[in-house]
Amino acid sequence: MLFVTTFAILGAYTLYKLLSGTIETADYLNLGLLPFIFTLVYWGGDTILQKIANRKKKVDYEGRFLDAIGEKMRATDDFIIEDYRRLQNNVKFQDALKIAFYIYQNGENENINLDKLERKFDRRTIEHKAMTYAIIFVKEKLNELAK
Repeated sequence: MLFVTTFAILGAYTLYKLLSGTIETADYLNLGLLPFIFTLVYWGGDTILQKIANRKKKVDYEGRFLDAIGEKMRATDDFIIEDYRRLQNNVKFQDALKIAFYIYQNGENENINLDKLERKFDRRTIEHKAMTYAIIFVKEKLNELAK
């Protein structure tokens, strides 16, 4: 479409110059080459900008993982705002979430598995309650992948 538009505009200009009697040989050359050059420059610039933009749009898989778990936790109304702040500031819980994400991405192995993760916190703590949501989410996704 860009090529056709450029060709039409330059064709009209060349026709105007032809009718006015001021046309030169270079004008015919412009009519033949400029649409190709303009289209090539436009396409090349667009391609380069698209590649630059795609590099900046890296998908945050860990963020999506945490958002999905947070959504499940919010849906139950089992936690209050102070609980979320406490979980966010708890280094041990944040490390456990990173392990859960690793399992989510790579699966379980001898050293890193969901059973160890589940036993990491005392059953009476808010961390255990929150980690249960993460473990259930990871198990669901691993079961989906297994099917």
